[in-house]
Parts: sequence; C-alpha cells; structure tokens
Amino acid sequence: MPMSLPKPKECAECGDGAIFHRVTYISIVVDEIMAPFSQPNPFLRGFVRLVYGIERKVTPKILNGLMQLGWATKVTEPDDDTQLLALMLWNEAKERGIEVAEFRLFGLPRNIFVAKYPDGLQIAYEGIPMPGNSDLERVPWMDNKAVLKQKFRKLGLPVAKGGAVSNLKDAKKLFATLTPPVIAKPFSGSASRHTVLHISNEKELTRGFNVAKEIAPKVVIEEELVGAVYRATVVDGKFAAALRRDQPHVVGDGVSTIAELVAEANKHPGRQGPYFHHIKLDNFAKEELAWQGLAFESILPEGARATLHQKINWSVGGTTTDVTDETHPDNIALFEEVARVLNTKMVGLDFIIGDMNKSWKEQERCGILECNSMPFFDNHHLPFEGKPRNVASLIWDMNRG
Repeated sequence: MPMSLPKPKECAECGDGAIFHRVTYISIVVDEIMAPFSQPNPFLRGFVRLVYGIERKVTPKILNGLMQLGWATKVTEPDDDTQLLALMLWNEAKERGIEVAEFRLFGLPRNIFVAKYPDGLQIAYEGIPMPGNSDLERVPWMDNKAVLKQKFRKLGLPVAKGGAVSNLKDAKKLFATLTPPVIAKPFSGSASRHTVLHISNEKELTRGFNVAKEIAPKVVIEEELVGAVYRATVVDGKFAAALRRDQPHVVGDGVSTIAELVAEANKHPGRQGPYFHHIKLDNFAKEELAWQGLAFESILPEGARATLHQKINWSVGGTTTDVTDETHPDNIALFEEVARVLNTKMVGLDFIIGDMNKSWKEQERCGILECNSMPFFDNHHLPFEGKPRNVASLIWDMNRG
C-alpha cells in the first residue's frame, strides 16, 4: 500500500487553499537560488530542449515503474482529491477521446498526469499541458511579483507602486514612500494566500509583513489599487476569458441591516455548494466592516455596497462574474501584450480596475497585480454569475493545434 502523507492544516490566511507553510517557504528560496541558472547559454539551450522532449515521452514509463514498486498510484477517474483545474481538463479530454491518468506519489496528489491521445501519442505534464518546449521559453521571472513589476514598470505597463523587502526595517522605509492604503503579500506564488489589505499605519504594516513572511522570504509592499479584482486568461497568445472576482459583499436596500442582507444573500442557490460558500458574520467580517465605518447592525443605503472580508476566496463567501464580452479592447490588447512580453503560451493575470468596460488608460490607480504560469482557469468554467467559458478546450486545442 502506498504511504499517505499528511495534508496541510487549516489556515485562515490561506483560505480554502491551505498549503504547507515551511515547504512553500523553502521551495521559494530554492527557486530564487536557481533562477540565475534557469536561462542556459545558446550552447546549452539545445541540449535542455532535447532533454525536455525526451522527458515528456519517457516520464510515463518512469511513472509506471514507480507504480509497480508501490511508490505511486494511478488514478484513471477524477475523485474527491482531484483539483478543479485538473477536473476541467479531464472532462474536456474525455470529450475528445483523450485518456488521462493521474499519478500520485506516496498517495499524495501532486498534479502529475499522463495524457494518451487516440493516435497513441503520450505526454506527461504537471498541472496544465503545454505544447512543445513552451514552458522552457517563457521568462524565468514570470511568477516573481517583485521582478515582474520592475520590468513591467520600465515597459510602461500598469502596476502598483511599491517593491519587495526582506526585513521589517526596510518594509517601514518603503511604506513611508507610498500613499496608503497599501497591501502586503508574499513575493511569489501566493494565489491570494497570506495577503493583507487596507494597511494604513506601521502597526498594521508589521502584522501584514509577518503574515506574508510565513510563506516567503521576501514580502511585496505596494499601494492598494482601486476597483474589483479581475482574472484575465490568455491561451496561445489570445485573450480567452475574464472574470470579476468579488469579495463577499452585500448591496443595501435602505431598509435592511447588513446582518439581514447577509442572511438573504446566503439563500442564493449558488451558495448551497459545492463551490461557493455562505458569507460569514465573523471577526474578519467585523474588522472589514469597521474599516468602512460600518457594523453588522448598520442599515446600508440603497445601492451602497459593503464588503465583509479582505479575501476573495470562495470559502469565505467570495463570488465571480464572467465579464469576457464586456472587456474593453484596450484591456484585451494589454493582456495579450503581457503574454507577448512574458513569451508564454498561457498566463493568468490578476488585474485591478474600476471598470473593465472602460480602457485602463482612462482610469487611475489600476494595474496588474501578478501573473501566473499555472492559473486557476477553472474559475472561468464555474462563474457564480454569467456565462461559463470552456478554457480547457482552448488548452487542448493549443497542444495539438
């Protein structure tokens, strides 16, 4: 029997995507150390591409060998441990006659898959299948928030003012140069984990720095942008879809208290599972409302909006709305330009803007938060409101296009 490893403990700062803090921290340190070696010189590049091509074909055989030794299990149908991202790809693969199997090392899901096409071709991939050597070609700093923003700023692409720091003393110095409110977040791969918003003084800065520092050696301190958080996804260099990702919130009717509005919002069919959760009236909600000068018993004016958590995760009551068709052409051009600059076939951009219907060039304090080489595109398949977008189909098209 394969040995099962423990799962991460629940963490309020991680939301519904709990991770091993220490393992994540070490992984980020290793990635930073190895970054200078991630771009081989021209003489080595051809060798790296050759090895990578062989790996994609040989890995399925290696995984089968590990399974025979009892070190890995082969899963041929999605189950409760299958991530939503993988599930969307799996379902689309079935529609195309592509056989997908997941290999779990020591019983632990690691997002390692093998896809077998109807013509017999087999490829191994981690998380999201990418064509050829495309994941070797993308820039090495794509997932590094601090470096990415430095380079984007030089190129005239919209990003928040700020930077990355390693200690609290430097964080305070940087904070003094910014216009509050600011945010603090891990400088690599956080997916909204351990991110603190609405920082307006050094006491709050200290807490935000320490929260982010739990999972990363450096912390990004930057001005908080104005507007909703959007996720735009680009596949094969083309804009694929966009979502507005909302914090748990209610809209006033001029009569009901915020607590009553929350109770009514929680009756929505979409909040009855399995994806979107009820809005909670807890300490996080109390603090978020206080920041807005509100409380549970406040009567919200008609049309006024109140948020009840800093995070946008589904587990705390966050929701999503598809805005693909409403996205302004200038914003689409920006997203595709980002993919070109990053030299990547696929990217998920977290973008804050007041109105996605209008050009980013006409709006202040808007910008790119981060870019992800392995974006959670499943959100496009399962919007709380609006039209679902089959991004998984575009990914498989890209791999055999």
